[in-house]
Amino acid sequence: MAKTKATTKINTAFDTLYLSAHLPEEVSIKTEAAQLEINIFVDNKKVFRSVYYPYEKMIYVRDIRSIVEASMFERQLVMATLKIDVYEPLKTSTTTTVEFGSDGSATPAASVKEVKVVYCRFKSSEGSAGFLNNNFLTTRASALIPRDGQLKLSNYTKAYVQSNNRVLIYYSATDTPDDVQTYETSLGKNQSTKEDIITADLSHKYFKKMVDQGVHTDSIIKGVEYQIGGRYFNIFFTDEQPTETFKFLNAFNIMETAYLYNTTTVKTEIDRSEAVCGQQTQFYDETVKVKHEVETAPLTSSEATWLNQMLTSKLVKVLIDGYTAVPVLISDISSEVSDSDKELIRLKFTWVFVDGTEWI
Repeated sequence: MAKTKATTKINTAFDTLYLSAHLPEEVSIKTEAAQLEINIFVDNKKVFRSVYYPYEKMIYVRDIRSIVEASMFERQLVMATLKIDVYEPLKTSTTTTVEFGSDGSATPAASVKEVKVVYCRFKSSEGSAGFLNNNFLTTRASALIPRDGQLKLSNYTKAYVQSNNRVLIYYSATDTPDDVQTYETSLGKNQSTKEDIITADLSHKYFKKMVDQGVHTDSIIKGVEYQIGGRYFNIFFTDEQPTETFKFLNAFNIMETAYLYNTTTVKTEIDRSEAVCGQQTQFYDETVKVKHEVETAPLTSSEATWLNQMLTSKLVKVLIDGYTAVPVLISDISSEVSDSDKELIRLKFTWVFVDGTEWI
């Protein structure tokens, strides 16, 4: 994977696939050259360039993970290609200007190419390939969503991978709502003809159509076991409507939806100055701040751990209606997650609209 000249060599070994959290923290380069130019590309876009001077013939390029993740987050990339090109100085006629040939006039002295990176803020004991081949790109294993809601579920796949992709649906007919039955069907064995991130749009309507066509009945879906290869996810449907709905970038740079059942207290803070002109008192320099204080319904430990990602996410939106999602800032977070079966977990946080304008 590394192309080298005689005088410069990249010592750090790279795998072909990484979770970004598992990227090497530094790259070591051995060289005979007096200086080197390092170029880092993410999805063929140059995101870093710097000239390094060796000490005892060694150069260390650090913060690789933060460079890659910053570029992927800015462009909202879930998977990207990492490339590192190293250039030695070209011979020049002046002593004040050093050219390296990164404009295309020379080939790199050493390179790291074809490294696929999937954005992830967490490390996994399974390793990068092990995690991606056995888990969906979310940290929760189940979800409770309203019947008119939707769930986007993403996973990494290699090209032409043959897997056991299936769905087991628990349903009841509308005329016998207490009689729960099961319906199982295949989703096909091959997800993609190329290495890719596949996203499925799952909903009550989607699974109801499967059952209605398969058993020729008018059904109500209770729950679903969704399987892609070695990945499993449980979905439960409820008639209860959420109090608030948030969308946020999760640990994998993917927008997830959180349906919350909570109590919200709206607090208005008014800051203004008072002046007396003649016999009349007036206000000026008035500032109005509206804060929404939220306390969730009781959560399981896994639900609370997953929601912590929303509380620390760099992009959070609140759903105003079925079509409008508005950016918000979350502050004043009170999050204590316990795995005790005796204590109810409730998260508390405050949010405000980014532009400071309320919606009606």
